[in-house]
Amino acid sequence: MTSTTPTEPLAEIARLSFLQAPSLCHPDHGCCVYHRAWSSIRLLLKGGILPAGGAFFADGLARVAQNGVCRVLLSGAADTGVAAMVLGALASRGLAAELVLAERCATSVAQNRLFAKQLGMTFEVHHGDILALECAPVDAVVAHSFINFLPETAQPTLVATWARVLRPEGVVLMHQKLGVPPGRPVDASVVEASRINLETAALAHGYDPSTAHEIGQAGVAFWSRSKPYHFPSAEDLVGMFMQAGLECLQLERLEKMSTGSPSHLSGVSTEVPQSLIMARRPT
Repeated sequence: MTSTTPTEPLAEIARLSFLQAPSLCHPDHGCCVYHRAWSSIRLLLKGGILPAGGAFFADGLARVAQNGVCRVLLSGAADTGVAAMVLGALASRGLAAELVLAERCATSVAQNRLFAKQLGMTFEVHHGDILALECAPVDAVVAHSFINFLPETAQPTLVATWARVLRPEGVVLMHQKLGVPPGRPVDASVVEASRINLETAALAHGYDPSTAHEIGQAGVAFWSRSKPYHFPSAEDLVGMFMQAGLECLQLERLEKMSTGSPSHLSGVSTEVPQSLIMARRPT
């Protein structure tokens, strides 16, 4: 058990994904552009910031821990940020962690295995389609900005999967945008300014000019990618909970919340509407 948030080897994790995502990401998933750049941007432009909502997750996880330990399913992972945030949240409450990662991308799996090895831990990894997940019951499911990556038709099945692996009285904890309309077109001039900032930061971090340029181009591809996301409305999400036999305990909209997400371009407002969501599986 750690007493503070564990330090990710983010420089190594970023190098891993930048160099290996082209071979690790499955071409049919279309995630290479995303995974190749995410950790580098988080390292170089975002100061290694963790996913938002740490206090909310700490409170929710402490609620369901048993005998000083919390078994947590991480539903998807951009990199190791969610794992680090959950480990820190549990440590802040004096709790030990048993982490279960469900992730279909080999890049994220490799990053989290590297992180676990550094910590001297073993994450229980399920590499494949989360909708087919089979694992021992968990105390909590953590889903951070995840449900929107699934097609609208698959989202009820995802929620039902969470409910299926939760123990009675276990909780789903989400930090999620809800009801967001399709995104506006990306401003090419803002992308270019962010590219310059990213390349400059890469040079300052010790990358050679050629690699710094490649990282900048990876950032351009990431920020300019198409985003076929499906953000459920609050009403639709609550309906999915009910259909899966879950009880919604909290759905708190945060009108303005600063975020260090790599998705947000330099020079663009990072105040975005988010919601903190908790649902419980009754006894």
